[in-house]
Parts: sequence; C-alpha cells; structure tokens
Amino acid sequence: MRLYLLTLFIAGTLASHADPRLTSWMTMNSAKYARVTQTTSTEPVSTWPGVGIPKNNASPIQAVSAYADVQQILYSNNFVYVRSADLASHPMGPWYKEYSKTTVNGLWPTRRSLTSKIPRTPSPLALPNQVANQVGQGPVGVLVNGVTIANLGDGQGYDTALGKDAGVTTGGIPGNQSDVWIRNATGAEGPILDAGFGHPAPDGGYHYHANPRALRYQLGDNLTYSVSIHPTTGVRTETYTENTIGLHHSPIVGWAYDGYPIYGPYGYSVAMDATSPIRRMVSGHVPRNGLYGTTNLTTQGRHSLAPWAALFHTFTTALATTDYILPTNSYGPNVSDSFPIGWYAEDFDFLGDRVKSGGLNYQQGVDYDLDKPNGRTCVTPDFPGGTYAYFIPVDSSGVPAFPFSIGRYWHGSTTGGRVMNGNITETVTILYTGGPSTREVMEAPAVNSSTGEVTLTWSSVEGGTYQVDASDTLQAWSILSAAKPAASNAIQTRFKETGASFLHPNRFYRIKRTSLATYDPAYTGQ
Repeated sequence: MRLYLLTLFIAGTLASHADPRLTSWMTMNSAKYARVTQTTSTEPVSTWPGVGIPKNNASPIQAVSAYADVQQILYSNNFVYVRSADLASHPMGPWYKEYSKTTVNGLWPTRRSLTSKIPRTPSPLALPNQVANQVGQGPVGVLVNGVTIANLGDGQGYDTALGKDAGVTTGGIPGNQSDVWIRNATGAEGPILDAGFGHPAPDGGYHYHANPRALRYQLGDNLTYSVSIHPTTGVRTETYTENTIGLHHSPIVGWAYDGYPIYGPYGYSVAMDATSPIRRMVSGHVPRNGLYGTTNLTTQGRHSLAPWAALFHTFTTALATTDYILPTNSYGPNVSDSFPIGWYAEDFDFLGDRVKSGGLNYQQGVDYDLDKPNGRTCVTPDFPGGTYAYFIPVDSSGVPAFPFSIGRYWHGSTTGGRVMNGNITETVTILYTGGPSTREVMEAPAVNSSTGEVTLTWSSVEGGTYQVDASDTLQAWSILSAAKPAASNAIQTRFKETGASFLHPNRFYRIKRTSLATYDPAYTGQ
C-alpha cells in the first residue's frame, strides 16, 4: 500500500533565528486552551468559575475559552514584542485561603491582552545602587510562556503607627521613608499560590512572584512532578521537587524588562567556564540572623536597616558600611511566629556589603554567586560568549530564596515593559503567530500490518473541527469524517480508518479545518 499526504504544512520555525530573545519563547502549546483547576476535587476546566464555586465580588470570570502561552512574537532591530493572554498552559490553581485547602480563595485569573516589550540589546547601568535604578512594585519581566513575573512584594508593608501590615502608601515605589518594611509575597501569600507558585491578582492578572516550578517542569529544568490523593480527605496535591541528580544547566525561563535573561536556579559553578560542574546558584542575600556579621533581628529588633535598604529608602545617599538606626516611628514589629525573619524584604542583608573576619568583603564567585540585582556575568548554553543573567534563587531545600526573582536593583536600563493597549509604535516583523492561526502539520500515517488499520495524526487547534477525506485516484474524494473535533487539552488529533491498507493499494488523504469554536482573543485582530 502507498500512502500520500496532501496537506502537510511546514510550520515556521523559531530556531532559524540565532537571537535567544527571539527563539526562547514557549509556543508548542499555544493552540491549547488555558485551564484552571478550581478545587482539589475537580478536573481542570477552560472556563471558570463553575456553578457553586466561590467568587469574590470584584473578581473577573473567564466565560469563554482562551488560548494559552505565547500567541504572537514580533520584533524590530531594537525590541522583541510578545503577545499573550497572560495565561499558562501548565496546570493553574486551585487557590485557597489556607494551607489546609479548606476555603476557596475566590479570586480567578482572566484573559488579558498582554503585550510585553523586551530590549534586544540591553545596556548595563553604570551605578547599580542609585535610586533611579531601583525596582519598584509591579511586574519585572515576562516569562517564556507569556505570563508576567512580579517583584518580590505584595503591595503590603508594616505600618508602625497602626501596629500591623497595611497597604503601602506609595505602592512600594523606591525612595520612600514612609513604608520601610515591604512585605514579601511568598510568605504572606503562600496559601493563595498554586503548586507552580502562581496566582491571580484581584484584577485577574495571573503572575508569579518566585520560582515558577510548573513552567520550569515544562521546560525540563531539574524537577520531578507527582500527584497524590489524601486517603481520608480526598485532597489532591500536586508536588514539584528539585531533582539534583545529574544536574544540567537551567533553561531560560523568562526575560527581565532590562533585556537580560532569567534562568532557573542552576548554572555553571565557575561563571565563565562552561566545562565546570553544574550546581545551584547561591544568592548573595542572607537573613539578618546574626551570621556573616549581620544584625540579629530576633534579639535586636527591627530597629535598623542593612546598608542596601537604607540607601533604597533614601535614609542614606551613599552605600554605608554599617547598619542605619531607624527613628522609632519607623520600627518594624518584633520577630515572632506572625512576623518571622524573612517576612519583609528589609529582613535581608547583602553579603557583598559585609566584611569577613579577616577584614575583606565577602566576594562574588567565592562566597556567593548572585549579586545585588540577583544575577551574574557568565557563560550559558544560550550565550557561550557570555552575558549578564538573572537566576531564580532557591535554597538547598528547594524553597524560594530572597529576592525570589529580580532583586531591588536593575542590572540594566529598563527600556522594556508592558505595552499599553498593545499599541506598538514602530515598524515590526511578525516572527510567529500561534493559537487559532496555527498551521496544522500531518505526520506520516501509521499502518497496522495485522489489521490494515491506518492512523492519521495531525497537530490541531483546540476548539477546531476537521474534515478527513480520502481518495484512491485523486479524482474522486470520499469524506471519512465530516466533523472530527480536535482532541481536548491536546496538541494533536488522531483519526483511524479501519482496514484501509487491505482495501486500497493506493491511498491519498487530506485534512482541513472546517470550523473553530468561539474563543476569547489575546490581542486585537486575533
């Protein structure tokens, strides 16, 4: 039997472009719907929340399915633009108010028409400790699946006058002395993060604050994944665990708005030597617990700021060599179970600002790997000639480590960011368009020599319906399936013709998409 394919489309490849800022984006799942697991006892759904599932009054809903991950890539000489719905293809949710997973949080992600702009030729800053170079509230970059990664804070800080955490009055913008103790999102928001460390904001924007484990697992970055069901409660738990056996260099997980890559936790042990062993990158930030010459906040109280934090909050105008003693109206709460060390960004010191017992400062590349912005200059598989790169920090147990993503200072000039209303104001070239515009590709048919069954497999767009035709002569065609739906939650669809190889010495096949279900577009014109 001879088999012929008449609709073998060759999809455009990103690999033909050498610039990692163009080639690193995750597009393989762009024709799948984004899905949310609403509770520990429900299956993922492409619209949410369902009947009987709690929803906060202000939270948006997702009433129509939207396509996941990166939907379009455009570029100019100076920038790359990425369009997405800000929704991931990995499992999102569920989100609860407690670690015991008792009360559904009630906030839900929604499709956003997100256009992110990344400079292709980043420019390092000459003075990385100046106020103008500091990282404020909001997103600090976009990950390769088109989802944003936020700064370390959650918009809350300690109000000394009220004696509790409250909304920061200036949004956590650098240079303010009113909000001295900025709360870290990973501690305060722990219960409302999903297994991949992502969650929706009140406006529906899904984002990460720290180690994006679910994305890293999709990218093959030194993780294992498992699912368990509690025998008594029936609670379904997803677990991502760092796999440190046979380590390989982490992939690029995203791009910061200053144009430098963000890698997972693992890199070469010697920054400029690609033949050196792979190991976990060690943050230069350490808790203020009395070690390494830091102030012990447990015994001394939150009455001072480390040199970097004093400069950040403009209590000093140059980097000092000692801690800054705060006025009493800026004191933080005593260390306790409710306010443990690590609750605030200012609970950390930077080793490079500290002096060893021998009189020398701790040194990057010797005592720690990652500098104050949370990166280093190094070689990577994507940049064999070297680059500055940020790394996602985790501790030896795999727990997110401060500063969680980007530090409180940028390494480069932030000419990138969100593009308001998707309004690109320069001439660009479209490199990739996915989602509903994905061009299907048919694989070579598989023939079962025992039964004569022929299996057709093609890449498909979720929500699509396909017609499968066959012919022995190319003159007359018969419809084998007039309305074959695309496989749900999959990137391929299959169709089988029984006994075809026994009945037809020559066989031609063609497949076409005949309809597409309504979807929620990620950008105007999609």
